[in-house]
Amino acid sequence: MSGSDRDEYGYTEWICTNCGRSAPKNNPPCDRCGNMQFEQVEVRASDFDDEVTAASTVDILRENAGVAVAAAAVLSVVVVAMLASAGVFVVSDPFGLGIRFGAVEAVSPNDDGTLTAAELHGRVAAEYGGSSMRWYGRGLELSYRSDATTTGTLAEEVSTVAVWYAQYVGDGGDADSLELTVRTGDGRARVTIDRADAAAFAAGDITESEYRSRIFQSG
Repeated sequence: MSGSDRDEYGYTEWICTNCGRSAPKNNPPCDRCGNMQFEQVEVRASDFDDEVTAASTVDILRENAGVAVAAAAVLSVVVVAMLASAGVFVVSDPFGLGIRFGAVEAVSPNDDGTLTAAELHGRVAAEYGGSSMRWYGRGLELSYRSDATTTGTLAEEVSTVAVWYAQYVGDGGDADSLELTVRTGDGRARVTIDRADAAAFAAGDITESEYRSRIFQSG
């Protein structure tokens, strides 16, 4: 026996001569097949060298490249969304998916005939206090503070903002929706205005009454 053989770790076990099931002791019958004959064999670490090889991280990633890429993309979207929402930066469609993240500053509307998201925010900021707007995915989220003390007054405010959003859509604005949150003294109201409804109103396909009805049904 060579020095390497003497130094190599090994152990003995008993193998069923019929089905090959291993056991630590010669204790027939075999649990698997009931055979009464066992054979003692010596098992060395080198016996496993060609059979068991731990997969490296590189091998695992190579074999699961599609899953790894998809997971990385999802993680990137989540991280970007969190940072942009926190005001660290503003990004516009970072992955070619038609999504945007980040705050929209309030800008006074100009006379060029096109109402932008920033100008829509500017109109709201000029009328109401504590406003904020941001892109989140494919939609806009708008919030402001209201002094309204009745449901009717609050509904009129929401309808006014909805009409402005319809103008924004009619002028080519591409936000898929406007999620509007109005903060009042005793709570808050929230509605989601769908782009399709705003576009229909802007095009004259539905009346303002129908438009308002759809808005408050969604809320």
